[in-house]
Amino acid sequence: MTGSGGGFGTLIKKPVAWCVLRSDRYTLELMESSGFYTMSYFPEEYRDQVIYLGTNSGRDSKKMSELKLTVARTPSGNISFEESGLLIECRLVQSSTITPADFFEQRAKDYVRESYESEHAYRKYVFGEILDIWLKR
Repeated sequence: MTGSGGGFGTLIKKPVAWCVLRSDRYTLELMESSGFYTMSYFPEEYRDQVIYLGTNSGRDSKKMSELKLTVARTPSGNISFEESGLLIECRLVQSSTITPADFFEQRAKDYVRESYESEHAYRKYVFGEILDIWLKR
């Protein structure tokens, strides 16, 4: 899938990468069942492929076979793509659903309430301990 929100930091004395995902995303289901995930960052030339990943569900299609990207596995067996310029491999540490009650500013509370059609669409903050990082040069 394609994500656009996230960052890096420390959680429980571990280096982590975090991202924000819709609670009903198939990718989140896969992450939570396996306990691992990768974050792959691509050069601009792969923009169309990345958009395709973000607009088609793997739950409803065979999108991986329709890509023009080369599937690669990390030494520990997690999936990424040979074309990615940066790959971060993580072990799932925490996932928490955010709700309007989690925000202190009324404008933020209203935004969450109005932006998502149901509680099932609320976002989850997903934190993963960074296990490895690969940078293509």
